[in-house]
Amino acid sequence: MTQKACSRCLLTDQVPGVSVGEGGQCSVCTEHDRSWGNWNEVRKGRQASLERLFEKAKKKNRIYDVLVPLSGGKDSTYVLYLCRERFHLKCLAVTFDNGFLSDHAKENIRKTCEALKVDHAYFSLSRDLTMRLYRYSFLKTGYLCPICLSGMGAMIPRIQKAFGIPLAVKGTSPRTEEYVSQDFFVSSNDFVENVLIGSPLESEARLLLEPAGIFKSPPSIQLPNYMDWNYDEIYTTIIDKLGWQAHTARAEHTDCVMDNIVNWIRFRRFPALVPEMLRFSKLVTVGQMTRDEAVREVAEKKAYMEEPPNLPAFLEALNITREEFDAAVANPLKHIPFLRSRSRVVRRLKALLRRFKP
Repeated sequence: MTQKACSRCLLTDQVPGVSVGEGGQCSVCTEHDRSWGNWNEVRKGRQASLERLFEKAKKKNRIYDVLVPLSGGKDSTYVLYLCRERFHLKCLAVTFDNGFLSDHAKENIRKTCEALKVDHAYFSLSRDLTMRLYRYSFLKTGYLCPICLSGMGAMIPRIQKAFGIPLAVKGTSPRTEEYVSQDFFVSSNDFVENVLIGSPLESEARLLLEPAGIFKSPPSIQLPNYMDWNYDEIYTTIIDKLGWQAHTARAEHTDCVMDNIVNWIRFRRFPALVPEMLRFSKLVTVGQMTRDEAVREVAEKKAYMEEPPNLPAFLEALNITREEFDAAVANPLKHIPFLRSRSRVVRRLKALLRRFKP
C-alpha cells in the first residue's frame, strides 16, 4: 500500500488516526484550521476574555488568585511567569512528583519560584504505591503514563478546592500541542478506572478513581487558548528571565527521566511515529517552522532511536523482567479494551455513595 504524506506537515496516513485528503493535506492540519484557523480574527476577543477571567479571580480576594500546575517544563514555567509578571496574580504553583521527576525539572522549579516569589507545593503518592500502579498498568495495557496523568488530574482540583483558589491555569492545549490518538496515547480517567477496577490496587488508588467534586470540578483554563504562544519567545523569556535549563537545547520534555523510554516504546509499536515527528509537525502546522526545517530535525532525532540506556533502571523501578517488558509492548493494541467510556454521572454518584458507605 502506497504511503500518502501531508503536503503541509510531516504526518502520513501510516500514523494511527490520520488520513490524507485529495487536496494533499492531512486530517490533523484540516482539523487545526477548522478549530483555530481564524486565530488572527478572534485573538483580541480571546485576550479580552482572559483578562476578565483574571479580574474576576482577583475580586474574590482569596489567598491565591490562581493555581498553576508546574512541571518544570517550558510551557508550565512560561504560564507561571505570565501569571505573575504580566497579569500580576497571586499564584500557588503545585507539582505532581510522578516518581520520575528529573533533576533538571526540580532545579527549574526551584529557580522559577524563587525568581517570581511565588509559593510552591509538591504532591505525590507514596513511591511504593506509585511504582505498583505503574507496574500493574504497564503489564496489563502496555501503558504507564495514564497513571501519572491521573495523578496530576487528581492533584489540581483537590488543592484548588482546599485553598479556595478561583481558577487553575494550565499550559497545555490542543491548539499548540502535538497530535495524539487513543491508538497510541491515553490520558482519560475512564481508562485508569477500567484498568484498576476489580484489581488488588483499586482501594489504594481511590484518589485517582474518584472525581474531585461530587457535582463539578473547580474551573480551569488552558492559557494558549487565549493568547499567542510562540516558542521562540517562550524559550527566550524563561531562559533569560528565570534561568531555565534543559539537558539539551530547547528540549521538549525535561520533567520526566523516562520520557525517552515512552517514546521508544511508542516507536516500537508504531514505526510510523518516528522520534519528534509529531512535535515538529505541529510547529509546521502553526507556522513556527518550515517543513524543510522539520524534516531535518526529525532526521537528526531518528538517528538516536536505539534502545535507551536507562531501560534497566526503568525495569528495576517497576520490578519487571525484560521478558515481561517485551510481552507488554508486543501488542500495540493491548490497551484498546480499556478505552470504553464511563458515565460521569455514574462516577459521581458512586463517589457520593462511598462517602456515606465506605
